Amino acid sequence: MRTVLVLAAFLAAAAALPTEIPEPGQLALVLGEEDFEDYLDAWLELEQSKSANASIEAGPRSGCTFRINGDLGQPQPVYLRSNRYLTANGNTGQIRLNTGEQVVIACTGSGRSIRHPNIAATRDVATATCVSNNLVSGAGWLNGNGAFGGLTCSSHAHHEAQGTSTRCWNNNMVIRVGFIVNNVFHPLYWSCFNQNRMEVIYVWYDQTPANAVHQTGVDRPSWLAGSFFPGVAVNTMYTQANQKTVVTRYVGATLADRYITSHQFMARGHLAAKSDYVFATGQRATFYFINAAPQWQPFNAGNWNWLEQNLRARIGAAGYNTVIYTGTFGVTQLRDQNNRFVDIYLVPERNQIPVPLYFYKVVYDSSRRIGTAFVSINNPYYTLAECRSRQFCTDRCRNNSAFNWLRWQPDRIDLGYSFCCTVDDFRRTIPHLPSFTTNGLLS
Repeated sequence: MRTVLVLAAFLAAAAALPTEIPEPGQLALVLGEEDFEDYLDAWLELEQSKSANASIEAGPRSGCTFRINGDLGQPQPVYLRSNRYLTANGNTGQIRLNTGEQVVIACTGSGRSIRHPNIAATRDVATATCVSNNLVSGAGWLNGNGAFGGLTCSSHAHHEAQGTSTRCWNNNMVIRVGFIVNNVFHPLYWSCFNQNRMEVIYVWYDQTPANAVHQTGVDRPSWLAGSFFPGVAVNTMYTQANQKTVVTRYVGATLADRYITSHQFMARGHLAAKSDYVFATGQRATFYFINAAPQWQPFNAGNWNWLEQNLRARIGAAGYNTVIYTGTFGVTQLRDQNNRFVDIYLVPERNQIPVPLYFYKVVYDSSRRIGTAFVSINNPYYTLAECRSRQFCTDRCRNNSAFNWLRWQPDRIDLGYSFCCTVDDFRRTIPHLPSFTTNGLLS
Protein backbone atom coordinates (compact mmCIF):
# COMPACT_ATOMS: atom_id res chain seq x y z
CA MET A 1 0.00 0.00 0.00
CA ARG A 2 2.85 2.37 0.85
CA THR A 3 4.41 1.95 -2.58
CA VAL A 4 1.09 2.69 -4.27
CA LEU A 5 0.80 5.90 -2.25
CA VAL A 6 4.38 6.85 -3.16
CA LEU A 7 3.57 6.29 -6.83
CA ALA A 8 0.36 8.33 -6.62
CA ALA A 9 2.15 11.19 -4.89
CA PHE A 10 4.87 11.40 -7.52
CA LEU A 11 2.42 11.32 -10.40
CA ALA A 12 0.21 13.95 -8.75
CA ALA A 13 3.23 16.19 -8.28
CA ALA A 14 4.20 15.73 -11.90
CA ALA A 15 0.74 16.70 -13.09
CA ALA A 16 0.48 19.75 -10.82
CA LEU A 17 3.93 21.29 -11.05
CA PRO A 18 6.34 22.17 -13.89
CA THR A 19 9.08 20.19 -12.19
CA GLU A 20 11.12 17.06 -12.66
CA ILE A 21 10.15 13.85 -10.90
CA PRO A 22 12.73 11.23 -9.93
CA GLU A 23 14.08 8.97 -12.64
CA PRO A 24 12.71 5.45 -12.16
CA GLY A 25 16.12 4.07 -11.27
CA GLN A 26 16.21 6.32 -8.22
CA LEU A 27 13.22 4.40 -6.87
CA ALA A 28 14.68 0.94 -7.51
CA LEU A 29 14.84 0.15 -3.80
CA VAL A 30 11.45 1.69 -3.03
CA LEU A 31 8.95 0.25 -5.51
CA GLY A 32 8.02 -3.38 -6.08
CA GLU A 33 7.88 -5.00 -9.51
CA GLU A 34 4.37 -3.95 -10.57
CA ASP A 35 4.48 -0.50 -8.94
CA PHE A 36 7.85 0.15 -10.53
CA GLU A 37 6.57 -0.78 -13.98
CA ASP A 38 3.58 1.55 -13.50
CA TYR A 39 5.88 4.36 -12.44
CA LEU A 40 8.27 3.70 -15.34
CA ASP A 41 5.43 3.83 -17.88
CA ALA A 42 4.16 7.11 -16.43
CA TRP A 43 7.67 8.62 -16.30
CA LEU A 44 8.38 7.67 -19.90
CA GLU A 45 5.08 9.23 -20.97
CA LEU A 46 6.07 12.49 -19.29
CA GLU A 47 9.54 12.41 -20.83
CA GLN A 48 8.27 11.74 -24.33
CA SER A 49 5.70 14.51 -24.05
CA LYS A 50 8.65 16.94 -23.87
CA SER A 51 10.14 15.70 -27.13
CA ALA A 52 9.48 16.54 -30.77
CA ASN A 53 6.88 13.79 -30.73
CA ALA A 54 4.55 16.12 -28.82
CA SER A 55 3.48 18.02 -31.93
CA ILE A 56 3.31 17.58 -35.67
CA GLU A 57 5.87 19.55 -37.64
CA ALA A 58 4.69 23.03 -38.47
CA GLY A 59 4.03 24.03 -42.05
CA PRO A 60 2.14 22.41 -44.90
CA ARG A 61 3.29 19.17 -46.45
CA SER A 62 1.71 16.68 -48.79
CA GLY A 63 0.79 13.19 -47.70
CA CYS A 64 -0.13 11.94 -44.24
CA THR A 65 1.49 12.34 -40.84
CA PHE A 66 0.58 10.40 -37.70
CA ARG A 67 2.09 10.72 -34.23
CA ILE A 68 3.17 7.55 -32.47
CA ASN A 69 1.60 9.01 -29.34
CA GLY A 70 -1.80 10.58 -29.87
CA ASP A 71 -2.92 9.42 -33.30
CA LEU A 72 -3.23 5.62 -33.03
CA GLY A 73 -6.24 3.66 -31.83
CA GLN A 74 -6.64 0.73 -29.43
CA PRO A 75 -6.92 -2.26 -29.51
CA GLN A 76 -4.33 -1.78 -32.19
CA PRO A 77 -3.97 -3.53 -35.53
CA VAL A 78 -0.65 -4.68 -36.96
CA TYR A 79 0.62 -2.15 -39.51
CA LEU A 80 2.73 -3.26 -42.50
CA ARG A 81 4.28 -1.10 -45.22
CA SER A 82 5.94 -2.82 -48.19
CA ASN A 83 5.59 -6.16 -46.37
CA ARG A 84 7.57 -4.89 -43.35
CA TYR A 85 6.45 -3.45 -40.05
CA LEU A 86 5.55 0.22 -40.32
CA THR A 87 8.17 2.51 -38.76
CA ALA A 88 8.47 6.13 -37.79
CA ASN A 89 10.72 8.52 -39.69
CA GLY A 90 14.01 8.51 -37.81
CA ASN A 91 13.66 9.39 -34.14
CA THR A 92 10.84 11.91 -34.71
CA GLY A 93 8.04 9.79 -33.28
CA GLN A 94 6.06 10.52 -36.44
CA ILE A 95 4.93 8.26 -39.27
CA ARG A 96 4.89 9.94 -42.67
CA LEU A 97 3.27 8.53 -45.81
CA ASN A 98 3.16 9.91 -49.30
CA THR A 99 -0.21 10.53 -50.87
CA GLY A 100 -1.37 7.23 -52.33
CA GLU A 101 1.03 5.18 -50.22
CA GLN A 102 -0.55 2.08 -48.71
CA VAL A 103 -0.44 0.37 -45.33
CA VAL A 104 -1.77 -3.12 -44.64
CA ILE A 105 -4.01 -3.17 -41.56
CA ALA A 106 -4.33 -6.58 -39.89
CA CYS A 107 -6.26 -7.84 -36.88
CA THR A 108 -4.49 -11.15 -36.43
CA GLY A 109 -6.00 -14.13 -34.66
CA SER A 110 -9.22 -16.09 -34.92
CA GLY A 111 -12.43 -14.07 -34.90
CA ARG A 112 -10.80 -10.63 -34.87
CA SER A 113 -11.89 -7.92 -37.29
CA ILE A 114 -11.06 -4.32 -38.18
CA ARG A 115 -13.24 -1.64 -36.67
CA HIS A 116 -13.74 2.00 -37.66
CA PRO A 117 -16.60 4.53 -37.37
CA ASN A 118 -16.79 4.48 -41.18
CA ILE A 119 -16.53 0.70 -41.62
CA ALA A 120 -18.41 -0.64 -44.63
CA ALA A 121 -17.46 -4.34 -44.63
CA THR A 122 -15.98 -6.81 -42.16
CA ARG A 123 -12.32 -7.53 -42.78
CA ASP A 124 -9.49 -8.97 -40.71
CA VAL A 125 -6.88 -7.70 -43.19
CA ALA A 126 -7.31 -4.67 -45.45
CA THR A 127 -5.30 -1.98 -47.24
CA ALA A 128 -5.49 1.68 -46.17
CA THR A 129 -4.35 4.36 -48.62
CA CYS A 130 -2.99 7.76 -47.54
CA VAL A 131 -5.24 10.64 -48.67
CA SER A 132 -3.95 13.65 -46.70
CA ASN A 133 -3.17 14.77 -43.15
CA ASN A 134 -4.46 11.92 -40.95
CA LEU A 135 -7.01 10.61 -43.46
CA VAL A 136 -6.93 7.28 -45.30
CA SER A 137 -9.27 5.55 -47.71
CA GLY A 138 -10.16 1.88 -47.97
CA ALA A 139 -11.71 0.69 -51.20
CA GLY A 140 -14.57 -1.71 -50.48
CA TRP A 141 -14.29 -1.65 -46.70
CA LEU A 142 -14.37 2.03 -45.64
CA ASN A 143 -17.12 4.51 -46.43
CA GLY A 144 -15.24 7.50 -47.80
CA ASN A 145 -12.16 8.76 -45.98
CA GLY A 146 -11.50 8.12 -42.31
CA ALA A 147 -8.96 8.97 -39.64
CA PHE A 148 -6.07 6.51 -39.49
CA GLY A 149 -6.30 6.54 -35.69
CA GLY A 150 -9.89 5.34 -35.89
CA LEU A 151 -8.70 1.97 -37.15
CA THR A 152 -8.84 -0.56 -34.30
CA CYS A 153 -9.42 -4.28 -33.79
CA SER A 154 -12.33 -6.04 -32.13
CA SER A 155 -9.74 -7.34 -29.63
CA HIS A 156 -5.96 -7.26 -29.29
CA ALA A 157 -4.05 -8.60 -32.29
CA HIS A 158 -2.76 -12.13 -31.62
CA HIS A 159 1.01 -12.70 -31.60
CA GLU A 160 2.75 -16.05 -32.01
CA ALA A 161 5.81 -17.73 -30.48
CA GLN A 162 6.94 -20.57 -32.73
CA GLY A 163 9.76 -23.05 -32.37
CA THR A 164 11.81 -23.38 -35.56
CA SER A 165 14.24 -25.88 -37.04
CA THR A 166 17.02 -23.27 -36.88
CA ARG A 167 19.68 -23.83 -34.24
CA CYS A 168 21.71 -21.28 -32.26
CA TRP A 169 24.69 -21.57 -29.91
CA ASN A 170 25.41 -25.11 -28.69
CA ASN A 171 22.61 -26.57 -30.85
CA ASN A 172 19.83 -24.82 -28.92
CA MET A 173 16.45 -24.05 -30.43
CA VAL A 174 15.54 -20.74 -32.06
CA ILE A 175 12.03 -19.50 -31.27
CA ARG A 176 10.58 -16.68 -33.33
CA VAL A 177 7.99 -14.23 -32.03
CA GLY A 178 5.82 -12.09 -34.26
CA PHE A 179 2.55 -11.84 -36.19
CA ILE A 180 1.11 -13.85 -39.08
CA VAL A 181 -0.46 -11.67 -41.78
CA ASN A 182 -1.79 -13.22 -45.01
CA ASN A 183 -0.06 -16.50 -44.06
CA VAL A 184 3.35 -14.79 -43.78
CA PHE A 185 5.19 -14.77 -40.44
CA HIS A 186 6.64 -11.34 -39.62
CA PRO A 187 9.19 -11.72 -36.80
CA LEU A 188 9.73 -9.13 -34.08
CA TYR A 189 12.51 -10.96 -32.23
CA TRP A 190 14.13 -14.37 -31.87
CA SER A 191 15.04 -16.34 -28.75
CA CYS A 192 17.88 -18.83 -28.39
CA PHE A 193 16.42 -21.26 -25.84
CA ASN A 194 17.82 -24.25 -23.96
CA GLN A 195 14.81 -26.55 -23.60
CA ASN A 196 16.41 -28.90 -21.07
CA ARG A 197 17.39 -26.18 -18.60
CA MET A 198 14.45 -23.94 -19.53
CA GLU A 199 17.05 -21.21 -19.93
CA VAL A 200 16.96 -18.24 -22.31
CA ILE A 201 20.49 -18.02 -23.72
CA TYR A 202 19.87 -14.77 -25.60
CA VAL A 203 17.29 -12.85 -27.59
CA TRP A 204 18.09 -10.76 -30.65
CA TYR A 205 16.27 -8.04 -32.55
CA ASP A 206 16.86 -4.88 -34.58
CA GLN A 207 16.98 -1.44 -33.00
CA THR A 208 17.16 1.73 -35.09
CA PRO A 209 16.53 5.46 -34.54
CA ALA A 210 12.79 4.79 -35.01
CA ASN A 211 12.77 2.94 -31.67
CA ALA A 212 13.70 6.12 -29.79
CA VAL A 213 10.01 6.99 -29.39
CA HIS A 214 7.47 4.37 -28.38
CA GLN A 215 3.77 4.39 -27.61
CA THR A 216 3.03 5.08 -23.98
CA GLY A 217 0.04 4.05 -21.92
CA VAL A 218 0.08 0.47 -23.23
CA ASP A 219 -1.36 -2.00 -20.73
CA ARG A 220 0.86 -4.88 -19.69
CA PRO A 221 -0.64 -8.27 -20.57
CA SER A 222 -0.17 -11.50 -18.65
CA TRP A 223 3.06 -13.39 -19.15
CA LEU A 224 2.89 -16.43 -21.45
CA ALA A 225 4.82 -19.70 -21.35
CA GLY A 226 3.68 -20.98 -24.74
CA SER A 227 4.60 -24.64 -25.17
CA PHE A 228 8.19 -24.18 -24.03
CA PHE A 229 7.97 -24.91 -20.28
CA PRO A 230 6.16 -28.27 -20.10
CA GLY A 231 5.15 -29.31 -16.61
CA VAL A 232 6.26 -26.03 -15.01
CA ALA A 233 3.91 -23.25 -13.85
CA VAL A 234 6.46 -20.59 -14.73
CA ASN A 235 4.61 -17.61 -13.35
CA THR A 236 4.27 -19.39 -9.99
CA MET A 237 8.03 -19.97 -9.96
CA TYR A 238 8.52 -16.19 -9.84
CA THR A 239 6.28 -15.51 -6.84
CA GLN A 240 8.10 -14.28 -3.76
CA ALA A 241 6.59 -17.13 -1.74
CA ASN A 242 8.08 -19.70 -4.12
CA GLN A 243 11.41 -17.90 -4.16
CA LYS A 244 11.53 -18.05 -0.37
CA THR A 245 10.75 -21.79 -0.49
CA VAL A 246 13.38 -22.43 -3.17
CA VAL A 247 16.12 -20.42 -1.50
CA THR A 248 15.33 -22.11 1.82
CA ARG A 249 16.11 -25.46 0.19
CA TYR A 250 19.54 -24.17 -0.78
CA VAL A 251 20.60 -22.13 2.25
CA GLY A 252 18.12 -22.72 5.06
CA ALA A 253 15.23 -20.63 6.36
CA THR A 254 17.24 -18.08 8.34
CA LEU A 255 19.40 -17.05 5.39
CA ALA A 256 16.45 -17.24 2.97
CA ASP A 257 14.67 -14.61 5.07
CA ARG A 258 17.72 -12.37 4.67
CA TYR A 259 18.09 -12.97 0.94
CA ILE A 260 14.43 -12.73 -0.20
CA THR A 261 12.88 -9.55 1.18
CA SER A 262 10.16 -7.09 0.22
CA HIS A 263 12.78 -5.14 -1.78
CA GLN A 264 15.27 -7.78 -2.89
CA PHE A 265 13.58 -10.55 -4.84
CA MET A 266 13.69 -11.91 -8.37
CA ALA A 267 11.53 -10.25 -11.02
CA ARG A 268 10.63 -11.47 -14.49
CA GLY A 269 13.45 -9.61 -16.19
CA HIS A 270 12.70 -8.70 -19.81
CA LEU A 271 15.56 -9.29 -22.25
CA ALA A 272 13.97 -7.39 -25.16
CA ALA A 273 12.27 -4.60 -23.22
CA LYS A 274 8.62 -3.72 -23.65
CA SER A 275 9.62 -0.15 -24.49
CA ASP A 276 12.15 -1.35 -27.10
CA TYR A 277 9.10 -1.70 -29.39
CA VAL A 278 7.33 1.29 -30.89
CA PHE A 279 3.77 0.02 -31.22
CA ALA A 280 1.41 -1.50 -28.68
CA THR A 281 1.31 -4.73 -30.69
CA GLY A 282 5.08 -5.22 -30.40
CA GLN A 283 5.15 -4.25 -26.73
CA ARG A 284 2.50 -6.82 -25.86
CA ALA A 285 4.47 -9.50 -27.74
CA THR A 286 7.45 -9.17 -25.36
CA PHE A 287 5.59 -10.87 -22.49
CA TYR A 288 6.80 -14.40 -23.18
CA PHE A 289 8.94 -16.29 -20.70
CA ILE A 290 11.29 -17.14 -23.59
CA ASN A 291 12.11 -13.39 -23.37
CA ALA A 292 12.79 -13.27 -19.62
CA ALA A 293 15.04 -14.55 -16.86
CA PRO A 294 15.10 -14.23 -13.05
CA GLN A 295 16.57 -10.82 -12.28
CA TRP A 296 16.88 -9.19 -8.85
CA GLN A 297 14.27 -6.42 -8.86
CA PRO A 298 16.48 -3.44 -7.86
CA PHE A 299 18.87 -4.42 -10.66
CA ASN A 300 15.92 -4.74 -13.05
CA ALA A 301 14.76 -1.26 -12.00
CA GLY A 302 18.25 0.18 -11.63
CA ASN A 303 21.21 -0.31 -13.94
CA TRP A 304 19.39 -2.62 -16.37
CA ASN A 305 16.61 -0.08 -16.81
CA TRP A 306 19.09 2.79 -17.24
CA LEU A 307 20.91 0.79 -19.89
CA GLU A 308 17.67 0.14 -21.80
CA GLN A 309 16.59 3.78 -21.72
CA ASN A 310 20.02 5.23 -22.48
CA LEU A 311 20.71 2.83 -25.36
CA ARG A 312 17.44 3.69 -27.10
CA ALA A 313 18.15 7.40 -26.80
CA ARG A 314 21.76 7.02 -27.95
CA ILE A 315 20.87 4.86 -30.96
CA GLY A 316 18.25 7.45 -31.94
CA ALA A 317 20.56 10.44 -31.53
CA ALA A 318 23.55 8.85 -33.28
CA GLY A 319 21.57 7.34 -36.16
CA TYR A 320 22.83 3.82 -35.50
CA ASN A 321 21.15 0.81 -37.14
CA THR A 322 21.86 -2.02 -34.75
CA VAL A 323 21.09 -5.56 -33.85
CA ILE A 324 20.96 -6.18 -30.11
CA TYR A 325 21.87 -9.53 -28.58
CA THR A 326 20.61 -9.54 -25.02
CA GLY A 327 21.06 -12.58 -22.84
CA THR A 328 22.29 -14.40 -19.77
CA PHE A 329 25.31 -16.43 -18.74
CA GLY A 330 26.27 -18.54 -15.75
CA VAL A 331 24.34 -19.22 -12.56
CA THR A 332 24.33 -16.81 -9.63
CA GLN A 333 25.26 -18.12 -6.20
CA LEU A 334 24.31 -17.47 -2.59
CA ARG A 335 26.22 -18.53 0.50
CA ASP A 336 24.63 -21.35 2.51
CA GLN A 337 24.76 -22.14 6.24
CA ASN A 338 28.29 -23.46 5.81
CA ASN A 339 29.43 -20.27 4.01
CA ARG A 340 29.73 -22.17 0.74
CA PHE A 341 28.46 -20.77 -2.55
CA VAL A 342 25.55 -22.72 -4.06
CA ASP A 343 23.95 -22.28 -7.50
CA ILE A 344 20.34 -21.07 -7.49
CA TYR A 345 17.58 -22.40 -9.78
CA LEU A 346 13.87 -21.60 -9.59
CA VAL A 347 13.12 -25.29 -10.28
CA PRO A 348 15.77 -26.85 -7.98
CA GLU A 349 14.74 -30.49 -8.29
CA ARG A 350 15.64 -30.44 -12.00
CA ASN A 351 18.16 -27.58 -12.18
CA GLN A 352 15.82 -25.62 -14.44
CA ILE A 353 15.23 -21.85 -14.83
CA PRO A 354 18.67 -20.86 -13.53
CA VAL A 355 19.07 -17.46 -11.89
CA PRO A 356 21.73 -15.95 -14.18
CA LEU A 357 25.05 -14.65 -12.93
CA TYR A 358 25.36 -12.19 -15.83
CA PHE A 359 22.90 -10.24 -17.95
CA TYR A 360 24.28 -8.61 -21.09
CA LYS A 361 23.44 -6.54 -24.13
CA VAL A 362 25.76 -6.68 -27.12
CA VAL A 363 24.93 -3.83 -29.49
CA TYR A 364 26.28 -4.07 -33.05
CA ASP A 365 26.02 -1.75 -36.05
CA SER A 366 27.05 -3.84 -39.05
CA SER A 367 27.28 -0.89 -41.47
CA ARG A 368 29.94 0.73 -39.26
CA ARG A 369 31.37 -2.53 -37.86
CA ILE A 370 31.22 -1.16 -34.35
CA GLY A 371 29.90 -2.90 -31.26
CA THR A 372 30.00 -2.90 -27.46
CA ALA A 373 29.07 -5.48 -24.84
CA PHE A 374 27.34 -4.09 -21.75
CA VAL A 375 27.43 -6.57 -18.85
CA SER A 376 25.94 -6.59 -15.34
CA ILE A 377 26.23 -8.98 -12.38
CA ASN A 378 22.88 -10.25 -11.17
CA ASN A 379 23.53 -10.62 -7.46
CA PRO A 380 23.10 -7.97 -4.73
CA TYR A 381 24.86 -10.12 -2.11
CA TYR A 382 28.35 -10.35 -3.53
CA THR A 383 30.99 -8.12 -1.99
CA LEU A 384 32.76 -5.51 -4.11
CA ALA A 385 35.81 -7.76 -4.23
CA GLU A 386 33.68 -10.70 -5.39
CA CYS A 387 32.13 -8.56 -8.12
CA ARG A 388 35.49 -7.32 -9.31
CA SER A 389 36.82 -10.88 -9.45
CA ARG A 390 33.89 -11.72 -11.75
CA GLN A 391 34.54 -8.78 -14.08
CA PHE A 392 36.08 -10.64 -17.00
CA CYS A 393 37.25 -7.79 -19.23
CA THR A 394 38.80 -4.32 -19.13
CA ASP A 395 35.91 -1.91 -18.57
CA ARG A 396 35.66 0.41 -21.57
CA CYS A 397 32.91 2.65 -20.14
CA ARG A 398 34.33 3.83 -16.82
CA ASN A 399 36.22 7.12 -17.15
CA ASN A 400 35.48 7.26 -20.88
CA SER A 401 33.79 10.48 -22.03
CA ALA A 402 32.51 8.69 -25.14
CA PHE A 403 30.02 6.93 -22.83
CA ASN A 404 28.78 10.01 -20.98
CA TRP A 405 25.30 9.21 -22.31
CA LEU A 406 25.23 6.06 -20.15
CA ARG A 407 23.88 7.10 -16.76
CA TRP A 408 24.04 3.83 -14.84
CA GLN A 409 25.79 3.53 -11.46
CA PRO A 410 28.20 0.70 -12.24
CA ASP A 411 29.64 0.28 -8.73
CA ARG A 412 26.22 -0.09 -7.07
CA ILE A 413 26.13 -3.82 -6.34
CA ASP A 414 22.52 -3.60 -5.14
CA LEU A 415 21.54 -2.10 -8.52
CA GLY A 416 23.71 -4.48 -10.57
CA TYR A 417 27.52 -4.11 -10.69
CA SER A 418 28.21 -3.26 -14.35
CA PHE A 419 30.98 -2.94 -16.93
CA CYS A 420 31.57 -2.78 -20.70
CA CYS A 421 33.71 -4.97 -22.96
CA THR A 422 34.93 -4.99 -26.49
CA VAL A 423 33.07 -7.67 -28.39
CA ASP A 424 36.28 -9.70 -28.77
CA ASP A 425 36.89 -9.62 -25.00
CA PHE A 426 33.28 -10.56 -24.35
CA ARG A 427 33.55 -13.61 -26.63
CA ARG A 428 36.53 -14.95 -24.65
CA THR A 429 34.20 -15.60 -21.71
CA ILE A 430 30.70 -15.74 -23.21
CA PRO A 431 30.67 -17.72 -26.47
CA HIS A 432 27.01 -17.22 -27.44
CA LEU A 433 27.18 -14.75 -30.30
CA PRO A 434 27.05 -15.57 -34.00
CA SER A 435 30.12 -14.60 -36.01
CA PHE A 436 30.64 -10.92 -36.88
CA THR A 437 33.61 -8.57 -36.90
CA THR A 438 33.99 -5.27 -35.08
CA ASN A 439 36.61 -2.60 -35.75
CA GLY A 440 35.77 -0.38 -32.80
CA LEU A 441 33.46 0.37 -29.90
CA LEU A 442 29.88 1.56 -30.35
CA SER A 443 29.70 4.63 -28.15
